[in-house]
Amino acid sequence: MKVESAKIAIPLLGVLLWVLSIHAGIFSDAGTLYLRLPFHGGPINKNAISSTANKPEVLNILNKITVGDLNDTVNFAENVIRFLKRLENNLLWSNIKVSDGTPSHGMLISFGPDKEALDRGKEALIALRATSQLMNTYCGKLSKASGHTMSSQECSKLLSRFSFHGTPLEGACIALESPCEKGQYQSDYRSINGSCNNLNKGHRGESFTGYSRLLYADYSDGVHELRRSVTKKPLPNARTIVSSLIKTDNKPSKKATLALLQWSQFLEHDLCRSATAVAIHTDSPIECCSQEGDNLSPRFMHPLCSPIYVYDDKKYAQEGVSCLSFVRSLPATRADCSFGPADQVNQATHYLDGSQIYGSTHRRSKQLRSFNGGKLATSQSESREYLPLSRDPTRDCQLFSANSTCFESGDARVNFQPQLALMHTIWYREHNRIADELSKLNSHWDDEKIFQETRRIVIAEMQKITYGEWMEMALGKTAQEHILATSYNSKTDSSVSNAFATSVMRSLKSLSDGMPKLYDEDRTVNESIFMRNYFHNPGLLRHRGVLDALTVGLATQPSQQLDIFYADDLINKLYTNGKFGFDVLSFDLQRGRDHGLPSYMKFRQLCGLKAANGFSDFLDDMTEEDVLALQQVYSNAQDVDLTIGGLLEKPKEHSIFGPTFYCIVADQMLRTRQGDRYFYDNYAQPKPFTRNQLKEIEKITLARILCDNTDNVKHMQKRVFEKVSTSNPLFECQSEASIPKLNLNHWQEDESNSVVSF
Repeated sequence: MKVESAKIAIPLLGVLLWVLSIHAGIFSDAGTLYLRLPFHGGPINKNAISSTANKPEVLNILNKITVGDLNDTVNFAENVIRFLKRLENNLLWSNIKVSDGTPSHGMLISFGPDKEALDRGKEALIALRATSQLMNTYCGKLSKASGHTMSSQECSKLLSRFSFHGTPLEGACIALESPCEKGQYQSDYRSINGSCNNLNKGHRGESFTGYSRLLYADYSDGVHELRRSVTKKPLPNARTIVSSLIKTDNKPSKKATLALLQWSQFLEHDLCRSATAVAIHTDSPIECCSQEGDNLSPRFMHPLCSPIYVYDDKKYAQEGVSCLSFVRSLPATRADCSFGPADQVNQATHYLDGSQIYGSTHRRSKQLRSFNGGKLATSQSESREYLPLSRDPTRDCQLFSANSTCFESGDARVNFQPQLALMHTIWYREHNRIADELSKLNSHWDDEKIFQETRRIVIAEMQKITYGEWMEMALGKTAQEHILATSYNSKTDSSVSNAFATSVMRSLKSLSDGMPKLYDEDRTVNESIFMRNYFHNPGLLRHRGVLDALTVGLATQPSQQLDIFYADDLINKLYTNGKFGFDVLSFDLQRGRDHGLPSYMKFRQLCGLKAANGFSDFLDDMTEEDVLALQQVYSNAQDVDLTIGGLLEKPKEHSIFGPTFYCIVADQMLRTRQGDRYFYDNYAQPKPFTRNQLKEIEKITLARILCDNTDNVKHMQKRVFEKVSTSNPLFECQSEASIPKLNLNHWQEDESNSVVSF
């Protein structure tokens, strides 16, 4: 089929100006969601999207819904959830469980829910079932009153104006709406769990709250059922899409190093961590396929399963696999405490605050501290500091020996692969290095003071590297300068968007190389390793010389390009048990549908791109070959998943992203900075850095962090995300003139806590 060509220019500055005009981005107050879109003059109120909502006949029905009616739906929902207990007990008795070392175990390690997520998720599940019951009761009446057949999404929007107040779910509202105490708002240091940052809404950005949305959730039933095609048929199978479109050839970047991938993943883990659901009554992990990858009998299928079935697949057919186990994410209470479609819980804080190092709960933070000199707890090997060791390696890693190396950190994904564990180790060492220096400069400080001051500096360093180096490589200098020109705005909601967390940041796995290389100091390859052998198996990192060799590798080996070329180990061997593994992209596509992400078409329109009536309209941003391939998989252009569309877009100049992903990332990075009262350069926070301290922080580069915290790396290029070149040469790590170092003398205080002048 020949695709007609069409061309339209989408100016970079135009998208940037829209992103900057967002300011507060997403507001969610009393059931009202506002979005500033590039093709509208002002915000859109979700309750006024359709004129149907203002019809007297419709309002008459809505106004007759009482708190008693809402209570009845909640009670009904609680009974439905209660009936699951028998099924879940049967699953336990039938030994339908996640077994150690299996691919399902690997997925559980990465996305397993913390206790706090479980507690909130159960309430959210009841709310979803109650919303479905409300719709069953009232959508027919509302359709009749409106004079047309109302879609499930339209009805869901109307009913989301009702909150949990006065119902048995009111406790969820208290958890989201109770203000912080004055002392918490005025704390010199940001909280561990992200609370009390926003002065108007103390729980905004807190861990275990829901992702925000750039577009209204798209579920086939308006509440929680996966999106379907515009033809009402199921969307193409996720694995079929991958096997049809994705290639596993190498396409290395001409400019970027693997450090770009690793920092992107590290940043993702700072800002977002979804949680897979577990059994509601037993808290047992849910398994949706047999251990061998076969289909389960329907009587053993938990309602929160959404397995990916495998059909006519060459790779999996060789291994006899027909089923990839996929468990749906835990929902979150909606930000406005209303009935309505599912949102998903974010177990990380929504701020760039080092939560992957320090944890997102007070409980986790205490487990990671040594409570001695403000330092983090570590383990030792050959007189070198490493991350603390897991108390239960067979649970926290895909290992079968309690004596195997498995690390702990602020994020459970620390052991995903050795390069990620390396990045965590580097920052643990950086924290303890700074804590040592601060304790020498301020001998009168106690452990808590040293820990908090050190954590504050480390977070500032991470923010500086992200906005000063990563963002320039990811989005380009123009975007970087525009975003850095903004300042704190108390009305800005920095909550992580579902599209950013579930689609864009997950797509960065495309940058991975399936064979990370170990390099010697002279930048020659010493050895290559297969990624498939080291998922949740980080012991290699403690072997002599490996930490340095991996570090030099990150700064030398080219990153792959952001496109539809993926490492085979990620597409066919993720969390492999030696026999078969999962497919990271199939799971990301399924997760996007699970999270109610609207189609690529809707997001490209949101970002100011040409509204596409058919596949040919994608030619502005994709190659003809890719558009033709899309037509072979999707029956309608409006069905294309956001992740696939974003990966196929041609990158913008000076950016790794195409225009749609670029827009979503720029929006998030702007709001992450603007909405964080404790962002390092904000003078309006309770205890801002002094001008001299800020000057020191501005010196920091990832190169300096790597130089200071490796074992024996002697040379590093200043811009680590870029390959060594004549314009980016190697310097000696000892040269502070070439790779500036933080001068902590500017943090010295006398015993009255006044900074000593220099």
